[in-house]
Amino acid sequence: MIKEAILAVYLTVARIIFHLCRLAPLQHKTVMLASFGDNIQAVASEVAAQTGSRILILKEPGCRHQFDDVPEQNIIGFSPAQVVNWIRGLYHLATSEVVFVDNYHLILAACDFQQEAICVQLWHANGAVKRFGLYDKTIMERPQSAVRRFKQVYGRFHKVVVSSDEMADIFKRAFNLSDANMLKTGVPRTDFYRSEKCLAEAQDTMKDALSQIHGKKVLLYAPTFRDDGFTLDKLPLDVKEMEAALGSEYHLLIQLHRTVELKDVQDTNFVTHVSGKHNIASLLSITDILITDYSSIPFEFSMLKRPMIFFAYDFEQYERTRGIWFDYKKTMPGPVVETTDALMETIQQNRFDEAEVTAFDATWNRFADGQATSRLVKAIYKAD
Repeated sequence: MIKEAILAVYLTVARIIFHLCRLAPLQHKTVMLASFGDNIQAVASEVAAQTGSRILILKEPGCRHQFDDVPEQNIIGFSPAQVVNWIRGLYHLATSEVVFVDNYHLILAACDFQQEAICVQLWHANGAVKRFGLYDKTIMERPQSAVRRFKQVYGRFHKVVVSSDEMADIFKRAFNLSDANMLKTGVPRTDFYRSEKCLAEAQDTMKDALSQIHGKKVLLYAPTFRDDGFTLDKLPLDVKEMEAALGSEYHLLIQLHRTVELKDVQDTNFVTHVSGKHNIASLLSITDILITDYSSIPFEFSMLKRPMIFFAYDFEQYERTRGIWFDYKKTMPGPVVETTDALMETIQQNRFDEAEVTAFDATWNRFADGQATSRLVKAIYKAD
């Protein structure tokens, strides 16, 4: 309850400042509240190219993107620990014609935007396996004040950008929104996967950065986080067994969720820990086989029409505690395995169905045709 009281005070102060700032008229500018940054980066470049709108980035502490093509003075470190910048950020949120966000941002609970303003959610995942929002099973453990706060934040989203009807249905349920709130233009960062030029450039960059993959096929292990496992003593995969069976032909890259830390990391001739060192899209560009679990990464990787294995060693527990949106074993486009032995056998015996991946891509990336960012900006700035 102490945490809830602190949050209530924080939001009360933010709400007062925001409403004072709202007294000023809307300005011809675009504010982008960045937690992840991938989609924000793509949209910022396109807004600059297509419109005359002034662009400001409110960069949260965890955001790793540098936004090199945005003037430095227009990038504001947005955190209550930086009081002056935080107030500046609230002013820009209150007086901007267009606001893009890319996550659940607590501050939005205090942001009752002016009627003419529009807030666009550029969610950080192109698809979803695990439940979130109002359908997250852990919400039952939260106090009612927290649930009310979640609903306030979700209610700020005038539009949510999606790449498929299926993801639109998930967002409508998760955020208690309607079809009118869905913007079916395709998620901006998916343009990368439809561009041979972008893929080739990324592959060249990654091959230069990771000389150890030369002459080898690349396995990328990219699991999502567990609510009780933000620090790992060891991986659930038996890396030594994999090296003995696959080391002559493959190199394993390990990309953990950004919230997860692996203790005692040791790179070898077979495995390289790449977490936090490279853009995930660039890593996927050089990946021959993706190994994942309940992550949203397969929704983008399917655009490359390459094999995937779903290492769901804790499926029953995860489904029971976190929740999954659909029939996981029938929906995911690749073999679902629970042990390292089964995973190795799948790779060695090439148990993959390309048609499965192609069908998955056609369903979940229906609107992601390589022109998503341009189409989104045109839809938002109709009269610019």
